[in-house]
Amino acid sequence: MDAARRADAPVMVKQVCAELGMSLESARSEAMRSEPNRLAERGRLRKLGVGKFTTTP
Repeated sequence: MDAARRADAPVMVKQVCAELGMSLESARSEAMRSEPNRLAERGRLRKLGVGKFTTTP
């Protein structure tokens, strides 16, 4: 969530993985994708239709 908060524009999961120093392999990024989706369901992040996430206003 901090990565989305620090970004100037909506972020994709691969960008968050890169910022956290995680591998960009699809298996790793798919595992990480559940976290922003879960935060979006709880209203902490906003999911845009193109697979990008941003903070809620």
